[in-house]
Amino acid sequence: MSREDDPPAVGHKKPPLHTRFQKGRSGNPSGRRKGEQAKQDYREMVLSRLVPMTIGGKRVKVTAREALYQKLLAMSFDGNLNAMKLLLKDDSLNDNKTDAESSLSDAEEEALITRFLARQLKNAKGGGDD
Repeated sequence: MSREDDPPAVGHKKPPLHTRFQKGRSGNPSGRRKGEQAKQDYREMVLSRLVPMTIGGKRVKVTAREALYQKLLAMSFDGNLNAMKLLLKDDSLNDNKTDAESSLSDAEEEALITRFLARQLKNAKGGGDD
């Protein structure tokens, strides 16, 4: 008898051949993809967490999502164009309007933002209201 004729060893870290994973066959054929739901749940959990924030001189607890919007709003009031763009984009998405339904064209919106920023700069430098 030779060793090649002996059945393969079965035991610790050596499962029987008929129960081992098959090549080219998924170990989870009908299950959901790994991590898909976990990522969404984690994002929602993080953004729904309550965080302390000062609004109008009062210390309040708001969700992280609300705190981010408050910060974005404050940044846009300080003249940050990227923050304004994000707020306007999110606002239009939440209104469920398509670009065709929007009341202002892109050029009109840009002109409005430019006039607003010019006024803010003029007021910051000590000029009067128009």
